[in-house]
Amino acid sequence: MKKARLFFRKIVQTILLTGVLVTSISVANAQTKRGLIVAIGDYPTDTKWRTINSANDIPLVRSALVKQGFQSSDIAIVQDKDATKEAIVNSIEALIKSSKKGDIVVIHFSAHGQQIEDDNGDELDGYDEAIVAYGAPAYYEEDYDFSQHLRDDELEVLLERLRHKIGPNGDVIVFADACHSGTVSRGELSRGGIPAYQRPDYIPGTGKADVGLYQQKSVRYNAEDLAPIVVISASQASEVNYEYEGAGSLSTAISRSVDKLNKNMSYRSFFSQILKEMSIMAPTQKPAIEGDIDRTLFAGQIIEQEPFYKAYNIRDNFVYLYGGQLNGLFDGTVVLVYPMGTTSIKNGKPIATGEVITAEGTWSKLKLDKELDGELEDYWFFVTERTYGNIVMNIEIDIRNRAIKDQLTSIMDSLPLFNVTKDDLDFILEDGGRGRIDIIRASDRKIFAEQLSGANNYEAVIEALKDFARGSYFKNLELTDSRFNVVFEFIPVRVDEDNVVTDTLTVEEISENGVMVFTHDISTLIKVTNLGDHDAYFSIIDIQPDGKINGILPSDNKDAYRPPDFYHIKAGHSYIVQESTVTFSDPYGFEVFKLFASLEPIDFTPIITQKPRTRSEMTDLETLFDDTYADATRGGTTRKIRSTGMEASTSYISFEIRE
Repeated sequence: MKKARLFFRKIVQTILLTGVLVTSISVANAQTKRGLIVAIGDYPTDTKWRTINSANDIPLVRSALVKQGFQSSDIAIVQDKDATKEAIVNSIEALIKSSKKGDIVVIHFSAHGQQIEDDNGDELDGYDEAIVAYGAPAYYEEDYDFSQHLRDDELEVLLERLRHKIGPNGDVIVFADACHSGTVSRGELSRGGIPAYQRPDYIPGTGKADVGLYQQKSVRYNAEDLAPIVVISASQASEVNYEYEGAGSLSTAISRSVDKLNKNMSYRSFFSQILKEMSIMAPTQKPAIEGDIDRTLFAGQIIEQEPFYKAYNIRDNFVYLYGGQLNGLFDGTVVLVYPMGTTSIKNGKPIATGEVITAEGTWSKLKLDKELDGELEDYWFFVTERTYGNIVMNIEIDIRNRAIKDQLTSIMDSLPLFNVTKDDLDFILEDGGRGRIDIIRASDRKIFAEQLSGANNYEAVIEALKDFARGSYFKNLELTDSRFNVVFEFIPVRVDEDNVVTDTLTVEEISENGVMVFTHDISTLIKVTNLGDHDAYFSIIDIQPDGKINGILPSDNKDAYRPPDFYHIKAGHSYIVQESTVTFSDPYGFEVFKLFASLEPIDFTPIITQKPRTRSEMTDLETLFDDTYADATRGGTTRKIRSTGMEASTSYISFEIRE
């Protein structure tokens, strides 16, 4: 289940006015990576703020930073009762004092946020955004002076001082796993939010809502003297930000995405990874990124190496890892042990082999084939066979007609994919009228599918839920083979009624808050680039918001179909797929295109269209894809995937489709 938390977010308008595009990095002094994590979840009861699980965000974010070369001693943590407004300000002041020219600084907020009445007239809508520090009240109190809310204006001043201190060769990244529109606790539904904090007689402005962390051009410093800054937020200003499995959705997405970084990655590409992860965990949210997002991530100081985990305890041949289900570690995952500092396991011999026997949110327990000597810090743990968890969905059947309810319960009990319950729900089945059924998403009470066939025909209900499970599985599926590094990008276009391109657009022209937005009148061409040293075949699938999968290249449309060996690209080459212009229509929401690059031609279209095909005709990747369509594997724990043995790699693009 998920829990909503309040969202703090304002787009960085001043960044666009004063930010500096860094195209090359030349730093005389060694860069230090510094972090500050502010996590407030256990608010005093008299403030009327609900408790949220911000404490669980700390190990996720800290681990992600450590993997990117941040030293634990350079990551400050301010939590709960120690995170008053004064303490937060002092922590940022300390960060400013300790920072040097060229440093890379990450500040992460996990807390409630709230709109409060503007105090200086710089907000078009009459409201400042604020971090709700420990002790700040949720509702109006006559004698409260706003002193425990950290206003965006105050944060702006602190961030500009920090940017000036580290200079244009440094980098500042701010993450906001918060919101300001509403809150619910586990088992409750969001029916509105905490209102803006204001005096009863306060009259706000009538202009459009401000969309920037800063509202005016800086008058304190010259633009060329400031470090660039990027802000990534969990959701739009008017949205609820949901927790995922007891942690912040953005914090979890960051933790998962940091394992996929490469030295050429931009903030836009990193955000696309976050967007993909969020589309699984919180599909109704709209994450946002602001600032100079086409710069290289972390000022180009990205550590490239195979993802690993660290241990926090070893007992005999049992090991406890920093990393659990929220990091993609599930029961049955196979892990190899290598010496600390190992960057690649391709040619080395492991010290030991283990398997995950217990996985919780942020930790997991391994059983090794032998005991380890030495200290905890001597070992790093690498995943070589990954499972993708238990894909059983918890369903509540809230239907008044007893006969229909009993029959539907009986059908679902017979299928391993479903667990009929009232706890930790994924979906709720409700009366849709006239014997038909609505599927409601439990996290936010929004309709997932409605007016599906009911009475004695439940096929549409079952298939809709299966589609969702299948789509989630393939969004999660990540394959890494270092031989294949094929990426793709969209070239937005307008086409006429004959599907002839009439105008080419830029990504910026169709993007809102860093997210590409497509409507029925905007199409796209696909450009494929092979950055690797090996030729490769490639295939692209489309995963709709409802989980349905379509073949893009090769197309599952027989009139546009080309054989799979047609889609081949040589190492170092790039080309635009001219024969296929992609148009968009409903269902609306966040969508994912996923590219598979492989040694052999791959064709998912016969599986998608359910055409007869023998297993002997399929590659390993096609067989895996086919397994998700087979009844026998639609429930329970998914099969293990050897990420180093599938001879394929994946990449993806996340975007939104609107009516």
